[in-house]
Amino acid sequence: MGSNVRYKPDVGLGDYPVRSWRGWRHHMTRVMMAMRFQLEERQLLRPTYPLLSGRDMRALLTQFLPRRDTPLEEVLRQMEVRHRKRQAAINSADRQQELNE
Repeated sequence: MGSNVRYKPDVGLGDYPVRSWRGWRHHMTRVMMAMRFQLEERQLLRPTYPLLSGRDMRALLTQFLPRRDTPLEEVLRQMEVRHRKRQAAINSADRQQELNE
């Protein structure tokens, strides 16, 4: 996985509202399950969406779970815009690294 992968903010690692050891363990278990789900989905969808992020998956899940405020086409359009920007940033970093070598 590349350095642009940031799972923790997308699965709520720092958002546990409990104080007890048991509650924290349950929260961490759910976070780890969400991270595994994200990893598996990224691997599965890599040929089609090589820049798929946790934020993208959250937007898609928001679309497909019971509450559907935004049409699927708009969710996919927004995801593609983010992917173009992400790819441009990757390309820029690569060019900068080549210049520094």
